[in-house]
Amino acid sequence: MNILLAHGSSDSRHATQAQQLTDRAAEELGEAIELRFLNSEMMPEGAKVLPLLLGEGWHAKVDLKKLSEVSICTMLPALSARSIPIACMASDLAKEAISGNSSAVFAVYHIEGFETIAKALHGLSTRFDDLSVVEMHQSPNVSDQLQQWKERENIIVQPIALFEGRTMESVRRSVEQSESDAVVGPVLSSHIAFPAFIADCFRESHAT
Repeated sequence: MNILLAHGSSDSRHATQAQQLTDRAAEELGEAIELRFLNSEMMPEGAKVLPLLLGEGWHAKVDLKKLSEVSICTMLPALSARSIPIACMASDLAKEAISGNSSAVFAVYHIEGFETIAKALHGLSTRFDDLSVVEMHQSPNVSDQLQQWKERENIIVQPIALFEGRTMESVRRSVEQSESDAVVGPVLSSHIAFPAFIADCFRESHAT
C-alpha cells in the first residue's frame, strides 16, 4: 500500500487539493495511493508512507517519529530530502509567473528547518537578477524584502507552499500591504511535473 501523508489543516481547501494530488500521482504511478494526515493514530501495516513535508521542523522530528514507532510501515524520506527538484520546480513557477528578467523572493515557513531548500534555491540564483529566501511570517519576511527592493520592478514572490490556503492568503496580504507591484507565484503542487515527481518518489522505494 502506498500512502501520501499530508500535514492536514482546518482549511477544507487543503484536503481537497491533497486528494487531487494523490489521485494524479496514482495515475502517474499506475498504482493506488491513499491519502492520510499527520493526525492519524497509526499507518497500515506494510505501507510505504511518503510524508508531504518540505521542512525539517516539529512534524518531521516529532510527529513522524511517533507514527514510525507505533506503525509497522516503511517511512520514506520526506520531500525535504529532495530539495533540488523542489527548488527547481519553485524556480520554474516563478519564471512562468512573470515575464522578462526578475528579482525573486522565495518564502519558506521558517529559515530553520528549511536550510537545504534555501541552499538549493540559492544555487539557482543565475536564473534571476537577484534572489532572496525569507520567512513567510517572522523577520526577515516578505514585507521586509519588498521594502528593501521598493525601487525595483519585476519582482516575483514565490511561496514554498504545497497547497492554497491561509498561508498563501497571508503571503498575498503581505504583498498587498507593502504596496508593491510584486507578483505572487502559485503553489508547488500546481507545477505540471509535481504528480510525476511524487510518483517517482514511490518508484524509487519500490526499486530498493
